[in-house]
Amino acid sequence: MLAKAFVVAMAADIARSDYAKPTLIRSRSREWLIACRWGPDGEYLSIATAGAMPEPGGPAAPDAISPIHSLFGVLASESEAEATSTFLLVRQLPVQIGLAGTFFPADGYALLQQRDTIRLFCETRYSHSCGWLDGKEIRNDIPDPAPSSAEAMAWHIKAKRCSWIGEFVSGSLSHERRAIHAAE
Repeated sequence: MLAKAFVVAMAADIARSDYAKPTLIRSRSREWLIACRWGPDGEYLSIATAGAMPEPGGPAAPDAISPIHSLFGVLASESEAEATSTFLLVRQLPVQIGLAGTFFPADGYALLQQRDTIRLFCETRYSHSCGWLDGKEIRNDIPDPAPSSAEAMAWHIKAKRCSWIGEFVSGSLSHERRAIHAAE
């Protein structure tokens, strides 16, 4: 059975590419992410950047990581047999949803795989304008960005769950959580 509610830290490899030609990789980085799945049926997913990862990254995420920029997705399909859940990322945050960090409007999908551990594969692109409202950063979607815009690009993300003091997992992966902490 798939875990429908969790908050986990993930070690991520992120490739940044051209908005119009996502296969054109321009830079790569390693970052901490915080993935959160919630909702009555586990239908929501947020993926938040949480800071650069030192090279080489350790087996555990730092205690004090917190969300910086958050992508938001809605469940599109799920397969218990394949242990996968696919989420569509959105450019407009639903009114009733609140996120930690700054909402990052994006198109694309996120594939969660829950076999031996939680893995994330995400292909997304975004274009937005940046501003401030009431002392908080705001990013608004731009549906048709100008060519070579600095605020328009694509991301390719591959991430794997890491041990973290702030994690919460409800469901079938709880036995894995105990095993991770026992190994530390």
